[in-house]
Amino acid sequence: MREIKRLKSAFVISCLIVSVFSVISIGASVESTNHQASEVDTNTDTDTDDDRLMDTFEHSIEQGSSYLFSTRKDPHREKGEFALFESSNRNMSGEVYRKINFGTPFVYHSLSFLENLPLNSSKLNEINIMKKDAIAFMKQHKEIDNYDDPNVRGVDTGGAVWRYYYGSDIPKNPKGKTLIYGVPDIDNIAVILQALYESGENIDEYYPTTATDYFINYQLRDSFITHKIGVLPIQLQYNSFNTWINEENLSLFYKLEAYDVVVNANVLFFYSTQLTTQDLQNQIPEVFDYINYASDKMNENRKNAIFPVPWAGAEIVSLYYPSPFTFTYFVSRAYKDGGAPITGNPSIDINKIKEYILADDDNDGQLDRQKTDGSWGNFEMIGGRKTIVTNDFETALATLSLLNIYDTLNESDKGIAKTAIDKSIEYLLENQNHDGSWDSAFWGWAPLHTGSAEITTGFVLEALAKYQAII
Repeated sequence: MREIKRLKSAFVISCLIVSVFSVISIGASVESTNHQASEVDTNTDTDTDDDRLMDTFEHSIEQGSSYLFSTRKDPHREKGEFALFESSNRNMSGEVYRKINFGTPFVYHSLSFLENLPLNSSKLNEINIMKKDAIAFMKQHKEIDNYDDPNVRGVDTGGAVWRYYYGSDIPKNPKGKTLIYGVPDIDNIAVILQALYESGENIDEYYPTTATDYFINYQLRDSFITHKIGVLPIQLQYNSFNTWINEENLSLFYKLEAYDVVVNANVLFFYSTQLTTQDLQNQIPEVFDYINYASDKMNENRKNAIFPVPWAGAEIVSLYYPSPFTFTYFVSRAYKDGGAPITGNPSIDINKIKEYILADDDNDGQLDRQKTDGSWGNFEMIGGRKTIVTNDFETALATLSLLNIYDTLNESDKGIAKTAIDKSIEYLLENQNHDGSWDSAFWGWAPLHTGSAEITTGFVLEALAKYQAII
């Protein structure tokens, strides 16, 4: 493993960027005493060095894939599942496995980017097995929506739905009634349907008409939007998608509705793969408005950060996903992987995503949310001081966000982004664990802190694969 680390260091510190599709021939040598890359010598035999560098990069990907495959041995989980864990602590200490559907479609999507890489045939076979079993797992937990809410327009029964939890972990009160976090939700439904669609499933067969027609029923009226902890929600005239598909009214006096911009970004990603651009813009224009509004608030909060709580609350735009990089990733993914428009009316204002990620508010030449070691994170108040706290998970999401919008940048911004991305890849390669994983980190809550090494590893693998294809 020490030799692998040495080669990784030579690869990334020398910035010898290797593409699967077009390998740049740059020579480098490695000093055995300090493992630092020497100056480039264009007269050396570059073919051998390029091969070694590519082997090192692909080895990291294969190790990560092997880790994901090894989790299948866990006797507590179902075949095909990529797990999420819960913890009462934000650092995910003491995390406990729960029966959760939500992690699997994300890792499935990430694995799809590995299939065209020149990996070992046995690894490619393992990837195919994992993807096949993941689809079977998701299909196994499909339910039929039998809840008829008279307040929701159109046909709203008879279609496929999924819950966040499954089986015995679906939360219920002492009377056996399902609690809010246990009912089907549009977030799980959208990402699972997208994974099924990517696998070749005819998902419209799951619904009386089509999937998009069915869930337009949950595009509810006036939204109460929470964009910052400690600030009262504001009401907007946005027909955004309600998160929860309630099986019953929880109160005789009010109907609980929850709107979340990251959830709506996931819905936009799904709808973008199902509809033409014109139909997308005609059917859910308010979702674009909601996303752009949240992008504005994220940048406004960035510039006026107060940090009222000891985590990234000052820049929060989501009820369920505290990190802004989750938002930037899902929005950029809707564009890059889903084809959501960034021109025309309405469309994603991708420049607002760029503004946040490439912010250098201190004008010191260093991106605000990236450390010099290449890692990314969010600001916290620690000991009364504004401090950036980074980890593998945030680094993967920030890197993916930049990779997804890379083709939209002007030449100057591309130079800044490429430098940042190269440093991110260096950090990720150097911080891979011996078992092939990357560390678990707090991703979201529903209602406890959730995350897992499997989710982090999936996102890192997607970043490595996209890096090779894009940069």
